[in-house]
Amino acid sequence: MRKTTVARILAGAVLLLVAGCGGPSRFLDPEADLPFYERVGIVPFSTLGQDRAAGYRVTDVFFSELLRSGFAEVAEPGQFYAAMLRSRGGSPPENVWSTEDLHKLGEEARVQAVFMGTVREYGMVQRGRESVPTLSLEVRLVDTASGRLVWSASRDAVGGSGIPILGWGKDRTMGSITTEVCRELVQALPLE
Repeated sequence: MRKTTVARILAGAVLLLVAGCGGPSRFLDPEADLPFYERVGIVPFSTLGQDRAAGYRVTDVFFSELLRSGFAEVAEPGQFYAAMLRSRGGSPPENVWSTEDLHKLGEEARVQAVFMGTVREYGMVQRGRESVPTLSLEVRLVDTASGRLVWSASRDAVGGSGIPILGWGKDRTMGSITTEVCRELVQALPLE
């Protein structure tokens, strides 16, 4: 192969890599006092796609990444779910929360805010002859006392096909892309 052909291939690979490196889009309420939130809970994420369990899978990964970040104390998921049931009078909690519902949940679970999320897309999609993992996720932090949106971020990611060589290449599994997206969203939290 000629040197110019190799150089063009490498330049194209770099451009593709850079084009796929977009970070999360985010919102932060300018009046938010994030250090105020010492204890938070995570409402199981809702799912818009066909895989109804995707929200629970992504919620579990987000929980682990939030714990690692040290953002705040995070309510244990089983205890938090029980508090959700109690605050709703024993009926299964849906992902529609009024300000009054959030206030009750905050008191019941002793949290100042909750993370809520929507998994818009989750699964393997066909790209040419291969299937690649894709995930589209939005996460919000909502104050339980006021119902006010404090922070929001979203991220869309598509894994790659083929075998990564020397660390170059994209994730091929749903697990790895879910961890990557959740980690990026947690890192988008202003921790200071």
